[in-house]
Amino acid sequence: MKKLYTTLMMAMMGLMTLSFTSCETDEEIACDLEGTWVGNMSIADNFGESYVESEITFLRYPSSYTEGNGLWADYYGPNDYEVYRFTWYVEYGTVYILFEDNARVEIRNYSLTSNRFRGRFWDGDKEVSFELHNSTRRSADYYNWGGTHYHTRGMIDAPAAEARPTHPRIK
Repeated sequence: MKKLYTTLMMAMMGLMTLSFTSCETDEEIACDLEGTWVGNMSIADNFGESYVESEITFLRYPSSYTEGNGLWADYYGPNDYEVYRFTWYVEYGTVYILFEDNARVEIRNYSLTSNRFRGRFWDGDKEVSFELHNSTRRSADYYNWGGTHYHTRGMIDAPAAEARPTHPRIK
């Protein structure tokens, strides 16, 4: 009976370690997060919902894999914007953003690929939903792989192909 109990406890401990592991490490999340993200944020409060265009740049420190600093710009109109400096880090899958004025954002509910970053977080009593794309990386979907072919400037300006010169000793 004692042997069965020990085996059962070892199996439970093994299952517990599997339940606490993440599919991605903090280093992989930080690597995907690095760059400039552009897109819309939807801010919901008691008065309704408003939209803000945002640009967020995450830069990693050279000596660290999971933290860095950055800039966050919110655009309210053509000449109406605000820029905020922040430091950030990733810990157990959560992205923490700390602004210079001691405001703090924790992003827990998100999906992140190398080209898309979407999710939501709380800013005080306001829920903020965001959908951003990475403007520093281009995905295969960005390029036109269809039937239209584009030529480089060098290809368009190139003179017509001439016959290969021959040498009398080469046949």
